[in-house]
Amino acid sequence: MQLRESFALRIETDDPFRMWSGHGDLDIPADIVEAEPARYIGAGELLNAPDFDQGINYTAERIEIQLSGASTPMIQMALEEAASVTNARVHFITMRFDTDWQLVEVEYEAVFRADKITVSSQDSDDGRTRTITLSIGTEDTNRNRAPMAYFTDQDQRRRSPDDAIFSNVSGINQGTSRTFGPR
Repeated sequence: MQLRESFALRIETDDPFRMWSGHGDLDIPADIVEAEPARYIGAGELLNAPDFDQGINYTAERIEIQLSGASTPMIQMALEEAASVTNARVHFITMRFDTDWQLVEVEYEAVFRADKITVSSQDSDDGRTRTITLSIGTEDTNRNRAPMAYFTDQDQRRRSPDDAIFSNVSGINQGTSRTFGPR
């Protein structure tokens, strides 16, 4: 059977935002991510996302997903929700349909972290084109920590005040010194 593919995004905010690259709304059944049946808003051909790689032990990947030709209400919603989207989980989904465009399969391909939403506007011969861009990176992306960081109790408690996993680190290192340079 020849299957047709489309892709979708699910942004985990307080009220999850769902969008797919088809026309009209699409209802999908409950599954491993959606506890109940969910409705995805159709963005049609306006939703654009580049190919991405999934690898192990390599540089974290960043991609940008664009919605061009956005309406004024969509722009307002993006600007209002920008703060809640930052650091939210973003599921990249492939949806497969049969030849009659009936949903056959929903595959959650990757999980990313949202960085930011930007809105741009550009004049053209046909008028003004407004674009919403969602910048996302792989779950391993963390620019706050140096690659050769030493974890301390203070560092961990800054991230999670009640987590004491590194509380004994200072006792382990007490009375020892690190030598640097050639031996």
